[in-house]
Amino acid sequence: MTHIEGSILISAPQQQVFAYASDWRTWSDWFQGVSDFRPLTEIQRGNGARYAYRARVLGFRASVETEITHFREDHGWTGVGRRGLPHTTHWLFESVGAGTRFTYAQEYRVPVPVLGALLDAAFLRREWRRILDASLANLRRHFEGQTVAR
Repeated sequence: MTHIEGSILISAPQQQVFAYASDWRTWSDWFQGVSDFRPLTEIQRGNGARYAYRARVLGFRASVETEITHFREDHGWTGVGRRGLPHTTHWLFESVGAGTRFTYAQEYRVPVPVLGALLDAAFLRREWRRILDASLANLRRHFEGQTVAR
């Protein structure tokens, strides 16, 4: 599996950043390349919540389902891919003075025999890094009152 990770310091209290970033209804507003979120379980927040959505990478759209595990209010969670692209994400929120450090990590596997690793090294890893960097910047801009880039 490939691992990418990024952190950003946001000038807003941890509880405020967590409340916004943990709301699935806002994810497509700031996380680039994802859309059409819908809950699949009665639980819509916390352990056991499961969401279906569309992810777009390199012009290709894929249907994805992710389940939330290890949810800890105001601190973070893990998202485990249950359908679609094999992936695991980690969302971590830490108080730093009056602000919040948000760290996002993702592990994924390209489900294409033999060529998957080559496609990842040549194209996908760089694209995921671009998406992550833009998404983190979008989240910061939301709290700074600037226009969020899509």
